[in-house]
Amino acid sequence: MKKNILLLSVLAGLFLMASCSKTIYFTQDMRQNLTKNYLSIDKIQFYNSKKIVLRRNLSYAETKVARGKINFENGQYVEKIIIPKKTPGVAVGEGKDYINVAFEDGPHRFLKFVLNDKNEYQLSAEKWVQGYGKIKYDTLSYYIEPESSNAVLKVIRNDNYNLQKNTRRLKGRTVSGH
Repeated sequence: MKKNILLLSVLAGLFLMASCSKTIYFTQDMRQNLTKNYLSIDKIQFYNSKKIVLRRNLSYAETKVARGKINFENGQYVEKIIIPKKTPGVAVGEGKDYINVAFEDGPHRFLKFVLNDKNEYQLSAEKWVQGYGKIKYDTLSYYIEPESSNAVLKVIRNDNYNLQKNTRRLKGRTVSGH
């Protein structure tokens, strides 16, 4: 009997720890709540849910000017840009069903996340071919590697998203002259 209670306690503790993750998926409902309370989306700290890898093939001449990690694979030079899981990013543009998020400084250095069927914002591409998503990043064409295609936006768990931005605390009034 004691073993069963101990086992149930351990399982309950593991379940509780798993449900208390520091980050949660950013949903359309959260975005609507922000809008309703006049909070700007560019003030929200976003994180990617999984590692994002962008790649492009380079000619020999391009290898000298590439700013990412360059590998030699199957007789070709390949530039990779790796955005590790939980990298902080900020919104730099938005539309009704998408948010552009930048994980580094610079013009045109952002990724587009679109609203998916789960009501979350998922990494998007101009087109998908055999699991690879073609995008423009920093004015160049890159491909999102297939294992990155399901990356979604997350935010730190915080109940303040349910509060209004402007809060006043009153100190009260006293009778004057006494």
